[in-house]
This record gives sequence, C-alpha cells and structure tokens, in this order.
Amino acid sequence: MIFRIIKFAFQNFYRNFWLALVTITILTVALFSITALITLNVIADKSIKSIEEKIDISIYFKKDADIQRILATKMEVSKLPEVKKTTLINKKDALNWFRQKHQNDKAILSSVDILDENPLGDVLVIKAKNTNDYQKILKFLSEKKYDDIIDRRDFDNKDHKEIIAKINAIKNKVRKIGYIIIGIFSFISILIVFNTVRIAIYTHRQEIAIMKLVGATNWFIRAPFLVEEVFYAFLSSMILISVFYPLLNFLEPHLNYFLNYNVDLLNYFKNNFFLIFGSEFLVISFINVFSSFIAMKKYLKV
Repeated sequence: MIFRIIKFAFQNFYRNFWLALVTITILTVALFSITALITLNVIADKSIKSIEEKIDISIYFKKDADIQRILATKMEVSKLPEVKKTTLINKKDALNWFRQKHQNDKAILSSVDILDENPLGDVLVIKAKNTNDYQKILKFLSEKKYDDIIDRRDFDNKDHKEIIAKINAIKNKVRKIGYIIIGIFSFISILIVFNTVRIAIYTHRQEIAIMKLVGATNWFIRAPFLVEEVFYAFLSSMILISVFYPLLNFLEPHLNYFLNYNVDLLNYFKNNFFLIFGSEFLVISFINVFSSFIAMKKYLKV
C-alpha cells in the first residue's frame, strides 16, 4: 500500500509539473528568507561579541608600587564573580602594550614618544563576563585601600556601548522586516499549495470516484497528496542547501574583511546543520500538509 501511495504521489507531481515547479520555487524562496534572517542574526551577534572582546579595564599601578601588593590585588580581583579574566603586564612590556592599545590615537602616541623613560608601572588588564559588570569591578577597585598603589583606572566604554546599541537596533529592525517577509512568503506558499492540491484533485476526479467505488478509504485517497507536499518540502530544502553553502562560501571572506572579525558562518551552519535545516524542513512540511489537508477537506468530498 505504501508503494502505491508513493507511486500516485509521483504521478501527481509529473502530471502537474509546471505548477509543482512554481510551488517548489516559492517554498525555496521562503526557506531562503528564513535562513537569511538566521544568518543576519548570527552576524550581528558575532559583531557584538567582537566589540565586547575589545572592552576591558586597565589598572595602571604606580611605578613604585610593591609587587606583592600588586599580585594580591590581582588575586582579589580574580575572585570577583563578575571577572572573566585578569592579565598582569609588567612595566617593561606595559609601554608596548599601551602603544598597541592606542595605535589609532596619534595624540597619545606622540606624547609618549616625547618622554625619555617609560612612564608606566605594571598594568592589570581585566575582562568582565558581561559588559554591565565593569562598573561593579571599578567600584571595587575604587576602595581607599588601593589608592596608594593604583595610579589610574582606564575604562573607555562609551563608544563601544553606542556601537553595540546601534548593532542591536539594526538587528531588531532586520528581524522585524525578516518576519514580515517570511510571513508574506508563507502566506503565498499556503495559497499556492492550496491551489496545487485543488487542481490535482480536479485532474484526478474520475480516478478518485473509481477508488471510492472499489472501497478505498479516505486516508488512502488523501495520502498521495500529503506525500507529494512533503516531497515538495524536501526538494525545496535540498535546493536551498545546494545554493546557500556556495553563496556563503563566497560571501564569508568579504564579511570577514568588512567586519575585521572572523564570523565563521560556514562552521556555524555546519555545527547546526540538522537543527537549522531540519527545523525548516519540518516547518515547511507542516505548512504544506496543513494547506493540502484543508484543500482536500473543502474540495474533496470523501
């Protein structure tokens, strides 16, 4: 029986080939819209992450500060629940690190070059687990007991916050537009599948009547149409994958250059292949089967 159902499903596909081709095209575009939205969200999240990685607190110790006090301070800071990582840079390497950190600020670099000796002491670089945790860490280091060893605390988060806020705003707008586009294509997909089934039923009306006369069950008549819609979903998913990966492979180097960060989209989609494309296949299959079932319920008197 299963073989006969599949046979009838493929017969329906070939008899209405051009209509099936239109259906598959619309379904592929709908899937591409969903995947593009996922891609944009991943790019936005990775861009925010790259910016957050550049944010830190630099604690400049006085040149004559006792090394034991400095190590003790590093240990105390490391134990804070908000702290992700601490790095102590000795005064010999601090100047090179300072130049690298401010490489785009010519005014600061020129003022350092004027000096005959290294003006810096040891530097403690602190990275927080969350960008909102930096103020708590600064408050902790603002206690009076650290005043005799800390020269200054450097935390420039204003620009980073503004950039992150802009990326989030763009991300939210893209997401809203993406949902609208997905909704439009989903609606079009339902209409096309609905009409495809109606035409298929009309084409097979005599066969269906004969099947009813010989005692075929309602589900046996419905099954080929449902299998056909799942087949449409499968073909659409395969077309999407065959187009999407080469396109991603072409675009990723350009994205990395533009963002100055390795977004690694290919690896992301490889690691989440079944979750992303499997979920999309199930969603499109459900839409197709649901549309097909409604069409048959209304136009197929069984």
